[in-house]
Amino acid sequence: MFGKIARIVALASLVVSILAPTASAVGPGSLARTHAMRNAFLVEGKRVGAPFAHIIFCKERPEECAPAKRTRWGRAPVHLTGHRMKELNTINSGINQAISPKSDKTAMGGDEWALAPRAGDCEDYALTKRHVLITKGWPARNLRLAITYTSFGEGHLVLVVKTNAGDLVLDNRVDAIRKWNKSGLKWRMIQASLDPRQWLTL
Repeated sequence: MFGKIARIVALASLVVSILAPTASAVGPGSLARTHAMRNAFLVEGKRVGAPFAHIIFCKERPEECAPAKRTRWGRAPVHLTGHRMKELNTINSGINQAISPKSDKTAMGGDEWALAPRAGDCEDYALTKRHVLITKGWPARNLRLAITYTSFGEGHLVLVVKTNAGDLVLDNRVDAIRKWNKSGLKWRMIQASLDPRQWLTL
């Protein structure tokens, strides 16, 4: 009887010694990294009506609103290499300088969304950045317009780029590219990955 108990205790000790390294691998540091990566991406909610100005824009420029091609990569983020980060910075700052800031609200109070105007507001900057990045080979599914609010409560539109480092924000107010949760913005809605005509709550 005692021999059997001793064998059970010995076996239990052996199992603990084998599993111990595995258990230590999933420690506080690993859990923190997992939590940080989960927070690196915006969490999408339910489908919501698209902004009216974007509906008009898509009717005028349907090629800019075409659903993404189905690929084996699905919604996989862009792998952010040094070259790609440099390209993002160049395009963000370049377009920020190329378009002069100007409100383009219509007489009825709505916005007119335009591609590469000489002067325009936040929507025009974001649309132009998305267009240029797509021409450079960036997947359209990873380039999404998002409606936010600034710290002053002003409605604001930015371009969000989904990368393996998280969701990055291209903003016409600053040349620095920031993570979504470091942007100082309050998030309202964003385009769906596979169909830019559809919008989701945030």
